[in-house]
Amino acid sequence: MEKLTDRTTKLLTWTGRLTHIVISLALVSATALLAALFFHDIYIAVQNHSLIKGFLHALGILLLLWTMVELINTELDHLRGGAIDVAIFIEVALVVVVREIIMLPVAETHPTWIDLGMWSVAAILLGLTYYFVRSGQHLLNQSIMAKEHQANTPVK
Repeated sequence: MEKLTDRTTKLLTWTGRLTHIVISLALVSATALLAALFFHDIYIAVQNHSLIKGFLHALGILLLLWTMVELINTELDHLRGGAIDVAIFIEVALVVVVREIIMLPVAETHPTWIDLGMWSVAAILLGLTYYFVRSGQHLLNQSIMAKEHQANTPVK
């Protein structure tokens, strides 16, 4: 039974590493495509003389590129043995929601007040969630540092 457990553990470890390689390659590919789309949007905006609409589209793509950078950094940290920070995924979701809000004025269909309200509430809730997660992480880090300081302080 122990031999089966060892083989299963090796298989799962290998599968996990392979999956992270696939994720890494997908992130690199998506980043390259988004960068090309960013420059294409700028080119089209200049060609069509619609700089405001083109700028908003390019800004939306730039926000997605920023998201890709955050995901790549998270994947790098994980591949180097670090833990995956859940706050990064909240940040990514927040950036996507903010992007949607920015893109509403140039959408093909005119958004309703309900659409704007739903996106705004989503942004506020994600912002609050992000704030609480980061605050909790900060308090946890302070607690760990205080315990380490107490452990390293000589008793008199």
